[in-house]
Amino acid sequence: LARLVQVKDPSTTLALEVAAGSRLYQVVVDDASTAQKLLEKGRLTQRVTIIPLDKVYAPSLPSSVVNAADRMGGGKAKPALELVGSADHLQAALKYAFGTSLVCQDAATARRLAFSREVSTRCVTLDGDDFNPSGLLTGGSRPGGRCVLATLHDLAAAEARLDAACAKLASIESQLAATAGTQAEYNRLRQEVSLASHSLSLLQERMACSESAQLAASVAALSTELAESKQAAEAARAKSKEVAAMSKNLEREIANFGKEQGARLQAAKEKLKAAKAGVDRCRKALKAAEQQVAMANAERDAVGEERVALQAKIEAATQAVAALKKEEAELRESTATSRVAYEGVVAQLDTRKKRMQESDEEIAGHRQTAARLMRAIQELDVEMHKIEKKSKAIAEHGTSCAEFAAKVEKDYSWVSVEKAGFGSGDYDFSNYDMRKSKRDYAEAEGRCAELKGRVNSKALDKLEKAESEYNGLMSKRQIVDNDRQCILQVIEDLDDKKKVAMKDTWHKVNGFFSSIFTTLLPGAQAKLVPPENQTFLEGLEVKVAFGGVWKESLTELSGGQRSLLALSLLLALCRFQPAPLYILDEVDAALDLNHTQNIGSMIKAHFPQSQFIVVSLKEGMFNNANVIFRTKFVDGVSAVTRTVTQRGRAEQQQQKGRSNVVAADTRRVLGNAN
Repeated sequence: LARLVQVKDPSTTLALEVAAGSRLYQVVVDDASTAQKLLEKGRLTQRVTIIPLDKVYAPSLPSSVVNAADRMGGGKAKPALELVGSADHLQAALKYAFGTSLVCQDAATARRLAFSREVSTRCVTLDGDDFNPSGLLTGGSRPGGRCVLATLHDLAAAEARLDAACAKLASIESQLAATAGTQAEYNRLRQEVSLASHSLSLLQERMACSESAQLAASVAALSTELAESKQAAEAARAKSKEVAAMSKNLEREIANFGKEQGARLQAAKEKLKAAKAGVDRCRKALKAAEQQVAMANAERDAVGEERVALQAKIEAATQAVAALKKEEAELRESTATSRVAYEGVVAQLDTRKKRMQESDEEIAGHRQTAARLMRAIQELDVEMHKIEKKSKAIAEHGTSCAEFAAKVEKDYSWVSVEKAGFGSGDYDFSNYDMRKSKRDYAEAEGRCAELKGRVNSKALDKLEKAESEYNGLMSKRQIVDNDRQCILQVIEDLDDKKKVAMKDTWHKVNGFFSSIFTTLLPGAQAKLVPPENQTFLEGLEVKVAFGGVWKESLTELSGGQRSLLALSLLLALCRFQPAPLYILDEVDAALDLNHTQNIGSMIKAHFPQSQFIVVSLKEGMFNNANVIFRTKFVDGVSAVTRTVTQRGRAEQQQQKGRSNVVAADTRRVLGNAN
């Protein structure tokens, strides 16, 4: 059911989880027949409760209770059913889980509504405190981790984001696939543009060298020459007018002056004749120029028509080039966009590959570190064996020396008498003068020579024997003293190593203790510390903190918390030197469901190489079990059934050799249990 619930306000997830309780973990089916088939043929590996939508009891709060709660709570209380949502056909399951509860913002409002006559309904606060009209109040410390509904809400949001990302990735991939064809089309069009540009350049070169271009140049030259001829014709016309005016003037002068000016008239006639001849030449030149202009105009018209045709071709080619360039620009933009998206996807892929490579390197480094530590441990074990062997040899040598000293004391009674004075008095040789002793020895020899014959020689033999025995004893004493110093040094070294080993053991057990206690009771901390003004060799104390506040005494803890603390300390000691098999008998008897589940998770996480046989009456312990043994009373006889969970089968197939956590569920049977 928890996976089908959609929480509208994430801040109410804890209250909704408390209101629904274990119903969140029950299985929803469409009808009772499906539930029956699931129970008979579903091969269920654990005990489940099924909610058939056609048979489930779906209560809801009366409108009068809702109105009274809204009025008395001042808007701080809402029905739990209004805070969740789901598909329409699942409303019966939602009413079954949330229909009879109110969610309040604080404890005061919940207490007032739960115990009022008008409401008298179960109320749950946002902090998870449960107020039941029957008088049962539930609350206090809760696990530090997030609740299931909050986790599922975040999971649904993450899945939505993942679906969006997958859709975006599919879109990008489809764009890339489409871009592959566009790229080919772009290359083809680009090649066509290149060919058209080359054709245009060749056409322009041909136009520059063609006959039409030469005709156009000739037309330009003829136009220039025509303009010059027109200017010359205008000048000739002006000169002709001037000559005509001059001839008229001369004729008038001839008429006026008569014979007197015959010579002048003759000259004027000659000038007139010459002018007429010039006019005829100009007319001929003008006529020839007009003919050339006509020919040039005809050639110009032909060239103009050819130029118009060529300009039309040029304009068509230019338009085609512009269209191709525009299409090329669009294809470039599309290709650039696709390339950016492709590069983004490639960058993400490279980042993930790099992260995978870094993870592989870290794993290889950790493996090398583990191998190095194992070699160091083996070397320390060898060194420890050597030290133990050497210590044993020293102890044996000390024993032999002690036996020899006891024998000397037994053989020579004076040794035990004078033993207390060794190293002082007559037996203190620290200030012994050797030269004086030699002189005394020489004098004694001389005296012995004088006394020879008067002294008992056997006494001298006895003296020499006693001196030799004395010297032997002194050398043995020196050996014993040296051995004693060696033994003391070994004892001191062993004490130092013992302190180091005890300190290392303390730190490791403290780390296991803190980790296991935090796993069993999230949000709490525990540690082993020496008493004030004392060292760890004199003893250790257990300190516990909740929410970062350290408790002064363990008497402040509840019974369940003390049970978890004791269990954490015992398992931390076991974790230091793990055993292959552990048996736990109803260690969760005083704990609630969450803490029971935490024990199973802790065993799975901290004891991967050990096997546990756990006797429990709570289902929360079975979630991490590989094999479950159930004991029940059948026809007056106790029967045991064995079930391999899905988790156990998966681990047996995938990870052979890992530890198995075996949970045994012992059902108390009334009647003849003995």
